[in-house]
Amino acid sequence: MLIRPLFIAIYLLAGNAFADVNDIIKALSPYIPNLQETDVTATPIEGIYEIIVTSPSLDIIYISGDGSFIIQGEIIDFNNGGNVTKRRIANLAKNALLSAKDEDKIIYPAEEEKYIVNVFTDVDCPYCRRLHSDIEELNNLGITVKYLAFPRSGVNTESFYKSESIWCSENQKEVMDSAMLQKDVASQKCSSPVIAHLNLAQDIGVTGTPYIFFENGSNIPGYVKPKALLKEINSSLAKFE
Repeated sequence: MLIRPLFIAIYLLAGNAFADVNDIIKALSPYIPNLQETDVTATPIEGIYEIIVTSPSLDIIYISGDGSFIIQGEIIDFNNGGNVTKRRIANLAKNALLSAKDEDKIIYPAEEEKYIVNVFTDVDCPYCRRLHSDIEELNNLGITVKYLAFPRSGVNTESFYKSESIWCSENQKEVMDSAMLQKDVASQKCSSPVIAHLNLAQDIGVTGTPYIFFENGSNIPGYVKPKALLKEINSSLAKFE
C-alpha cells in the first residue's frame, strides 16, 4: 500500500465528517481500490474505524470518523488483554486460507494429530528443505504439515515449473521428497493450483519461504526447529483463542 496517496487523501478529507460507512468508502475508493462495505467497520474506540487493505498485501489501517486522522499501528486492549490488530489480521488470514482446499495441498499427516500448519514452500529454498527434513519429527510431535506452493521467483520460472510438476504428479509426496533433496523433477503439466496458491500468498502477506500459518491464522515467517515451532504454536493459540 502506498502511504503517500493515503496521506493526501486524509488531508483532502480533513474536516469533512463522514455520515456513515458508505461515505468513508466513497472518499477512500480512489486511493484503496476495491474497497467494500465489509472492509470498513467501527472499532471499540469511539469514532475510529478499521479499514481492511488487501493490496499489495493484507493489512489494517484506522481512520477517524471526521476524516482528519489516519492511524497505522496496533490497537492494544488493556482491559481484556491482547493485541486487537494482530488478532484481527490473523482471523482474516485464517478465513482466506479456507479458500485453499486440502485436495490442492500436499499433506504430511501426523498419526496422532494435535495441530495443523499450512506452509507456503519453495523447493528451491534452502530453509524449506531444512523444514522438510524435519517432517518426521514434526509428525511425531503431533503436527500435520499441509504444503501450498510459493515459488518465490514467480510465474513461468524454473521454480514455478518445478512446483507445477510436483503438484501434477501422481505421487506428489514422493516427488516432493525427491525435489527437496535437490533431485531432478520430471516435467509435468496439468490444471495445477500453483497460481492460485501464489495469489493467495500475496493476499495474506506472504513474503518469503517457508511461511508457516497456524490454525488460528497467525504465522511465523521463516524456519524454526520442530520443538521451537511447537512452542510457538502453543503460545499463539493461547493468545488468540
